[in-house]
Amino acid sequence: MIWILVINIISFYLTISYTSIFNEGDNTAEVLFYFGILGTVLLLLSLIFIIFSTIKKEKKNYQYWTSIVGLVIFGILPILASLFLN
Repeated sequence: MIWILVINIISFYLTISYTSIFNEGDNTAEVLFYFGILGTVLLLLSLIFIIFSTIKKEKKNYQYWTSIVGLVIFGILPILASLFLN
């Protein structure tokens, strides 16, 4: 979850500093695209690990609950926001 948070902060910064009006020819859009893919892959991996942890009935400590909360914040809320904003 820490890496997803770091990627989202970097993507947020790049999105704020990106201005497509001037078309400067930099690769900011491409970098944002790759960060988006990396963030999605890490989010899916965390979902898979949560499912494995639930299936194996491991002890639900703070790491488990932090990953559940992180999955909701970084996974479900952006999907719902994109559905309602379009």
